[in-house]
Amino acid sequence: MEDLIETIRGATAPNATDDARAAGANACREILRALEPEPPTAPALVSTAPAAEIAQLVTALRGVPTEQLLDLAIEKLRAVVPSAALAAPSPPIRFTLVPVPQS
Repeated sequence: MEDLIETIRGATAPNATDDARAAGANACREILRALEPEPPTAPALVSTAPAAEIAQLVTALRGVPTEQLLDLAIEKLRAVVPSAALAAPSPPIRFTLVPVPQS
């Protein structure tokens, strides 16, 4: 880490060459990479099912009504989300009608 800091010091000197500045920029990037936290790992969403099984599933779902498919998807998604994370129902939208005078 001290080497990186020395490289940055050299790059910020008033008489630094373009190569020294480029090395300083690279040293800054290395320090940023070391400081950034590891990104959270997302659960694997990719199916490892063979293509024949996927084709068979799509064929079976072809005749199911869209509303039923959406209801099933909503049910599965709600099962995954914790109950505390569900949003409270919002009040209905109310519009105030303002009369427009006729000319």
